[in-house]
Amino acid sequence: MSSPYQPKDYWEQRFSRRLDIAVVGHSGLGRIYNQWLYRGRYRALRRSLCRLQLTVRGKSLLEVGVGSGAYIPFWKAAGVADLAGLDITAASVNLLRSRFPDCEFEQADICSAELTVEREWDIVTAFDILFHVTDDDGFSVAVTNLSRMTRPGGWVILSDGFCSDPLGPFYHEYHRSRDHYLRELERAGLKPAHVEPIFFAMSTTMCDPGGKHRRLAALTGVMLGLVGRLAARRWTAWANHVIGCALYTVDGALGRVLDSGPSLKLLFARKLP
Repeated sequence: MSSPYQPKDYWEQRFSRRLDIAVVGHSGLGRIYNQWLYRGRYRALRRSLCRLQLTVRGKSLLEVGVGSGAYIPFWKAAGVADLAGLDITAASVNLLRSRFPDCEFEQADICSAELTVEREWDIVTAFDILFHVTDDDGFSVAVTNLSRMTRPGGWVILSDGFCSDPLGPFYHEYHRSRDHYLRELERAGLKPAHVEPIFFAMSTTMCDPGGKHRRLAALTGVMLGLVGRLAARRWTAWANHVIGCALYTVDGALGRVLDSGPSLKLLFARKLP
């Protein structure tokens, strides 16, 4: 029997091997396909910022669960003036302090009720973080802490499936339902303003995979299985550029015309005065 999930130990061990998007992203799919997945994430983020007319230039921003720092160049290019990160692991904090000396990084657990909040930020993000909080009490504390870190009128940006039904819990993942999120956000004084689909065909189908999206779920499962097999062999990994580019193009076209999707999404919530 496997040992119980201990977030700090699990992520410290996972990051100790190598810390890049292939480790913090969709594990088992390799660096090349994860590069395309992150392109999809950046595109959805740009699209939603444009739709909300949300300007980040000159703003302060805190990344919770900063991991490998994959979003830091994105925010720098967008003109964020004051950028910082928080992570549960020393591996992440130590690496990013050396890689981005002009930013501040601290080691802390967003699920801790004893977390000290010394300032408020214009924007606080938690990308692919809250679904790794598998206990509901810790999840509730994490949402409260995100709100405490955000100035009144500021924004919290999250990513998850936000589906009608929950998915999990699994060992280190629990994708809570949209209604569960809405209850916790309201309790913490955060008002949802926009949900933006990130993926359609590029990543795992999370919403109703056995119902109306079962064919897409089956097709996506086959494609990701192929990507994983190609990534495992150095001489075939290049083929994931072809698959990644094709699915990235499909998702981009769907993202321009659809306001919902069966996979990961971004949720923007505003801190009430």
